[in-house]
Amino acid sequence: MQNAQSCLLEIEALSTESSSDKRREVLHRVTDLFFLTNDQQSPDDVLTFGNVMERIAYELEVEARAELSERISSIDKAPRHLVCRLAGDDITVAKPVLERSRVLTDDDLVRIAQTKGQTHLHAIAKRDSLAAPVTDVIVERGENPVLLEVTKNQGAEFTNDCLVSLAEKARDNAELLTALGTRKDVQPELMVKIKQRVAQRLKSEMAGKYTRADMAELDSLIEKGTENLDLEGLKNSNDELQMRAQKDQLTEDEIIQLARAQRLPETVHALSVLTGLNDQMVSYCLLKADVAALGIICKASGFKSTTFLMLLQTRNGKEGIPARDVARAMREYEALSTANANRTLRFLKIRCSAEGDNQSSPLPENQNLWRAHHELPGAPQDMETPQ
Repeated sequence: MQNAQSCLLEIEALSTESSSDKRREVLHRVTDLFFLTNDQQSPDDVLTFGNVMERIAYELEVEARAELSERISSIDKAPRHLVCRLAGDDITVAKPVLERSRVLTDDDLVRIAQTKGQTHLHAIAKRDSLAAPVTDVIVERGENPVLLEVTKNQGAEFTNDCLVSLAEKARDNAELLTALGTRKDVQPELMVKIKQRVAQRLKSEMAGKYTRADMAELDSLIEKGTENLDLEGLKNSNDELQMRAQKDQLTEDEIIQLARAQRLPETVHALSVLTGLNDQMVSYCLLKADVAALGIICKASGFKSTTFLMLLQTRNGKEGIPARDVARAMREYEALSTANANRTLRFLKIRCSAEGDNQSSPLPENQNLWRAHHELPGAPQDMETPQ
């Protein structure tokens, strides 16, 4: 290492240059030399290199320090005092070492997580592995983007208390609930609570859309559905449906298969991506609105009358639809023109867009979808109003 030390002293002498470009060049030369000789360096050598790189880097602008951080983040024998200072710097500088440097200890990460902001926490949350004490601080201080990142990190260790706290914070965040539900280290008792919270969230979304009697019936359906809810499978399935719809590959047969398999949440989501309505409106039309509501969705999607009937049977559960109503439903569906169905669908899209997160009923009180259809300007009277 004598040659390296001699070169280092010569390079350090050049650092007295007043030009920023020259000093940046000196930093590059010191860093290059550090990389080339790292395997042969003693602890004292590493310390000396670190002192020189730190002094020059902190006389330069942020960009120079960010470049140094990027290069040094992959070196296991990097100077710890330098890495720690870089980790506490502006996030542009800190990000590489926070995400990747193995020089940082758990104590270092806890200290940074306790004192820095959300961007630093987010970078720490992306590390390949996180010890439970570090994860505890991230969950305690993190906001939703940070919580989602650390929850998706399968290399992060969680204590059971930390998972309980995370589940509490995820109560009103569907994406975070789903990510939490896919972790392998969640105890069965907590998983039950998470799924109960999914059910509670579904109920909250539906509140105000149905009568008290309807909600009592839906409560039972939701509780039963969430008992065996596969959160990861549901998320992956919905992502797949979204992708296939964007490529115009989502077919009527797939809708039928989902409905026949009683995969109701995915059936709703598939109809949602096909029609452009939100899931809440599709769920309302599929489960509780007048017959014409489901007919309009099916006709606007170009579905055969047999598909409409099958979805209607799904909506009515094991009891099915009474035989006397089948002929009438089919007659009304055949009478509905595609043009009028599309016109009403546009009306519903406008309503969905205008209401946003409003929790009121999808349709005005005492007004079914068929009446809404007839109130559209120029809408022909091609179907009778369902009772």
